[in-house]
Amino acid sequence: MIKLELTSPTARQKLLDTKKLTVNYISYDITEFLAPVNVLVCSKCSGIGHFRKQCTEQLETCKTCSQAFPDIKSHRCTAEPKCKHCNGDHPSNSIKCPVIKSYRAELTKKLLNTNNRTTLSSTTTNDVNNYVYDPSNFPPLPAPHVSLNGPVLSKLDDLIGKIAQVSQQLSNVAAKQEKFEHFMVESANHNVRIIQQIDVLNKREQELNADLLQHNLFIERHENLFKKLLIPMFEDLFGLIAAQNQDKKGNALDADLKCKLERYLVQLKKTREGKHCLN
Repeated sequence: MIKLELTSPTARQKLLDTKKLTVNYISYDITEFLAPVNVLVCSKCSGIGHFRKQCTEQLETCKTCSQAFPDIKSHRCTAEPKCKHCNGDHPSNSIKCPVIKSYRAELTKKLLNTNNRTTLSSTTTNDVNNYVYDPSNFPPLPAPHVSLNGPVLSKLDDLIGKIAQVSQQLSNVAAKQEKFEHFMVESANHNVRIIQQIDVLNKREQELNADLLQHNLFIERHENLFKKLLIPMFEDLFGLIAAQNQDKKGNALDADLKCKLERYLVQLKKTREGKHCLN
């Protein structure tokens, strides 16, 4: 859409009547542009649709807090915006007030309807009563020898080619982005699997530590059994057998048995001391 500003009212009205503009044998449609309507807000009472001189209110309204006072100069504003129309957190004359927006929209709609009815009536009257043939409404066809590959078409072709290149580059970037996202998802899944394996290994380590503690208790229990019960019992037994192996003079009856008993006692003594050497 292109905006045209004309200094000649006659030329403007002619374009609005024809609703067509021909440039380089190409006809373009024309529509009237109506700028947004400025809404009148009273500087005394903050009312909509009239000036201060036309205001009939006796009290003057603060534009910020919307409170009315006989003398606004003696008013100390709280500086907290409150709209008089919608109680919103903005001044009463703010253009973002929904009430002012609605009022301006209705006013613009009325002006558009008025202009459309005036234009339609004028166009119908001119078409029926004052029709004048205008050759510009029927532009001649271009000459057959005119080349279609002019500078404008060349620039358009270059632009289309560049757009295609940009589109291809965007497609490549999108493909790389998709691959990267897939890689990140796979990496996240792999990390989850590794964490699960680490949890399993930690659980097995705890189980092995518990089993090792049980085995240590079992070994310690049996070691206490050997040192405190069986070894003293064997020492007493070997001592008794050694005493039975002597005659009245204290000589050994069986020298080989005596040697074996002495060796057994030495080994029991080393076992109690923690050397654990048995031959």
